[in-house]
Amino acid sequence: MKTIDVKGKQCPMPLIETKKALKESGENENFKILIDNPTSAKNVSHFLNDNQISFSETKNGDIIEIIVNNEGKNLDEVDETAYCAVEIPSSENYVVLMAKDRLGQGSDELGEALAGAMINTLKAIEPLPTKIIFMNSGINLVVKGSLVLDNLKYLQDKGVEIIVCGTCLDYFGKMDELVVGRVSNMLDIVQSMKDAQKVLSF
Repeated sequence: MKTIDVKGKQCPMPLIETKKALKESGENENFKILIDNPTSAKNVSHFLNDNQISFSETKNGDIIEIIVNNEGKNLDEVDETAYCAVEIPSSENYVVLMAKDRLGQGSDELGEALAGAMINTLKAIEPLPTKIIFMNSGINLVVKGSLVLDNLKYLQDKGVEIIVCGTCLDYFGKMDELVVGRVSNMLDIVQSMKDAQKVLSF
């Protein structure tokens, strides 16, 4: 089994080497990636997950070992460097959870306006949140027709990770209407909140 040793290398090199190995290895051929940086390992895992590539991950001391099954997928159009997240000091690491598409109780019209104003205001906050998670009716803010798409695209371009509940998109029949963010699952969402120093929930 071929081994890709990226210990001591900073992002985006582990991602670049992973994509290169996928391109150069044969279909259904396994290869091993050795990483000693937990953040880089998470970035590689996100890259593989998003592109539906099977892998397993184990930890041996400070070394994270990822075994990848190359399924022959064409990743030429995938920008692997977009998965390059840097480790942020815990004092600045906070996540915003949007569990509905409006804020507060009472007037729906006012609640929707407040949600839009809150997301617009996030652009001026320093530091920016590391992630914004959208669940339940909150997914309406990241699909076609949302009035806050430009603000969310701005935040995403600034490095804020937009995470969207895939089960929620399926439930509301809006999987094909997603405009901004990446589809994720409950494990990733819970882990993101667990790793954050603070979670701002709306």
